[in-house]
Amino acid sequence: MTAALAIFVVATQVEASDGVQDHGKPPPILTVEHAEILVAENEDDGAEGYLTIWNGTNQQISLEAIRSDAFGKISILRTEMSSGRTSTGPVEGIVPVPGHAELTMRPSGIRLLLEDPLPRTDRLADSRFTLVFEGGRELEVTANVVQSRDQLTLHHHGQGDVATD
Repeated sequence: MTAALAIFVVATQVEASDGVQDHGKPPPILTVEHAEILVAENEDDGAEGYLTIWNGTNQQISLEAIRSDAFGKISILRTEMSSGRTSTGPVEGIVPVPGHAELTMRPSGIRLLLEDPLPRTDRLADSRFTLVFEGGRELEVTANVVQSRDQLTLHHHGQGDVATD
């Protein structure tokens, strides 16, 4: 008896969005709708990163790593609430983004801790993140730099975005 084995390689198209997405008919691809870096007025207080990733494909895609041209170390943090207690810790391993779902990073949930700023003369203007997904696919996005949490985009998939400043 013989068995046939078919291996299918899913070629997921990845891209960064260059404008407002049509949430009524979202694209069937992986896109980064927002990328923001929150830098406190006192840069010694550190920086955080926030992404909104839409996975319009039929399959889960896993975020494996993030690199930056402005920071030497990036950690993914998760804040969890349980029994009235709040705890924050690093995410170990991959961050899954299910098919037809969105990962929206927020201060009270999952976010990026940006450490070890690299020497730059432009003070973070046009900083870029390189997102590495399973299978080695990479996506480079430019991040907007904001100075306070009030300026972070409040993203609600299907309802549009709200600038909070």
